[in-house]
Amino acid sequence: MIERTLEKFFAGIGADRRLYIAYSGGIDSSVLLHASHSVCQSSGHRLHALHIDHQLHADSKRWAQHCLDCCADLNIPIEIHSVDVRAFAGAGPEGAARAARYQCLAARLDQDDILLTAHHGDDQVETVLLQLLRGSGLAGLCGCAPRRRLGRAWLLRPLLGLARTEIEAYASQHGLDYLLDPSNQSHLPDRNYLRHRVTPVLRARWPGLRAAISRCSQWQSESRQLLDALARQDLGSQCSNPLAVGRLADLSPPRLKNALRYWVRANQFPVPGAAILGHVISDAVNSRHDAQACVRWPGAEIRKYRQCLYIQAPLAAHDASVSYRWHISRRLTIAHLNLCLSRQDLQAYGVDLGGIDTLQVRFRRGGEVMRPRGRACSKTLKNLFQEAAVAPWLRDRIPLLFHQKTLIFVWGHWISEGY
Repeated sequence: MIERTLEKFFAGIGADRRLYIAYSGGIDSSVLLHASHSVCQSSGHRLHALHIDHQLHADSKRWAQHCLDCCADLNIPIEIHSVDVRAFAGAGPEGAARAARYQCLAARLDQDDILLTAHHGDDQVETVLLQLLRGSGLAGLCGCAPRRRLGRAWLLRPLLGLARTEIEAYASQHGLDYLLDPSNQSHLPDRNYLRHRVTPVLRARWPGLRAAISRCSQWQSESRQLLDALARQDLGSQCSNPLAVGRLADLSPPRLKNALRYWVRANQFPVPGAAILGHVISDAVNSRHDAQACVRWPGAEIRKYRQCLYIQAPLAAHDASVSYRWHISRRLTIAHLNLCLSRQDLQAYGVDLGGIDTLQVRFRRGGEVMRPRGRACSKTLKNLFQEAAVAPWLRDRIPLLFHQKTLIFVWGHWISEGY
């Protein structure tokens, strides 16, 4: 059954597409890996595996080695990536691990790559019940989508129509060696409690539970598509970042919430809960015109500047007093700002350094003055940033290049007259 399901699935995907499997080493992903490998030997598709080490368990390195060994046996290339879940601590242990995992996977995958995950029908039951018990809205009750965007790539779940018993039968039939996470036997996590204590009782009374939940998820998904269409209409068919607050001014409260949720999702960020969304509306959307609000939640933040909303990943800590001595023959990497400065970049911007080979890289501290190329007079950096509508939270993160005591280049913006 599993192999037939995957044969139909792979038949709809060109053999030239890059295929990756999210491989944890557990029974579900082990079955997906093994069965996909079997099918791809005849279909011509080339598989790769991606394993995420969350660094949360003492055995995580051993688990990663197990995945390496299993992929070596099947001659499947595999990459191991470690993540730090602390940035998502507010989402709870399971939510933080999931957010860190998907952020890492999205960053690794290229345009229109395909990532396969091993979620099956019983996972769908647990997900929908969890969302219902948490009071989630329509998006939560859609459960696991069979197909969705993940950064530039696509995330597909080919096993959603199958039951856990079918996964277990395949693993037993083929004698698969898979990992057993001892935490999965604990009844303390909500999902485990549902799996071990609740769904068996529900299934005994309603044997068609999995099929019923699947239909419910499908109907909710169709309703969500209609709400998404309404959001695109309310946003003017655009999901630009930044978003002009004026586009939201005449929307009723339900349509405003719907439009904001859609805008957040369309920009590839986790959708905030009801309480946080309320703060976005009161502190940002409806704040006074000159307000510079900031509302944060795990994995994202919304800021307001000049009647526009900006959504972005939370800014990393930055000390504007730091400085660097840069020998421009070598690249200068500023890791916490995700920047790499090079001589080639300077040339591309049109900076003429003549015989200068060393610069000082600093950040805005206040009072900097320069005369930009083509301007008749000098201006403060503060005024230049205001004229160019550079967001205030970015201003002290833009490298300033000095030669001796002269500011000669504001990275990506202005070149001083004479350079």
